[in-house]
Amino acid sequence: MEQLETLWKYQELDLLMDQYILEKKNSELRHQLLKIKNYLVKQERSLVSMDSDATRKNEMLNKLQLEFNSIEERIQVQMEKLKSEDMEFIPEIESLAKEGFQLQDRIRRKEDELKRLDKELRSFVNRIQDIRQRVAKAKEDYVSVKKDYDVEAAGINEELNKLKGQRDKMGSIISNELMNKYRNIKASRTPVMSPLVGNQCNGCNMSLASLMIQRVKDAKRIVECENCGRILFDKESITS
Repeated sequence: MEQLETLWKYQELDLLMDQYILEKKNSELRHQLLKIKNYLVKQERSLVSMDSDATRKNEMLNKLQLEFNSIEERIQVQMEKLKSEDMEFIPEIESLAKEGFQLQDRIRRKEDELKRLDKELRSFVNRIQDIRQRVAKAKEDYVSVKKDYDVEAAGINEELNKLKGQRDKMGSIISNELMNKYRNIKASRTPVMSPLVGNQCNGCNMSLASLMIQRVKDAKRIVECENCGRILFDKESITS
């Protein structure tokens, strides 16, 4: 059957195209690009989260500083009262002194808290800056690797386009019925067509009945392997 012979040649081109597509997919440069891209996405998300945390910590620091200043002002007011000549009663002086001690204790705690939070914030900012530097370097690497990959991919695409032109030209003379069958089978297994090897299907190595073998050799109809469903073909029938 001339159509089967043409389909066999169509498949050879189709399989060669598949190899180029797989080569492009498995390219080391492509894997490097994906790795860098995934890293950048992950780090950008981290930066967004860390920027948010840094803003929150900075707000806490500012609030704490205001509280610290307020306590200092209160202490200053007390000191002025203690110096005032109007302070004649011992209970009032003792009350102010007691509040003064409490305020001093609070301000010591606030000082410690300010130092701790300031240290955390500085460390946080340094981490953010470090990540930004590494992200900038990764972006430079991405541009460099992509440039090399684009050259590699362009060469593969050029070969693919040549093969596609040849394959599609050959496919145009194959019946729609046969092409549809080819595509349906290829959706689940490849190659679609399997040559006879002795009395076996080369696709699944299943031994075939003599009658089926004869039908394949006669090439008067489409014969599919009863085991794997591939279209059986006698390569010896190829005339050119």
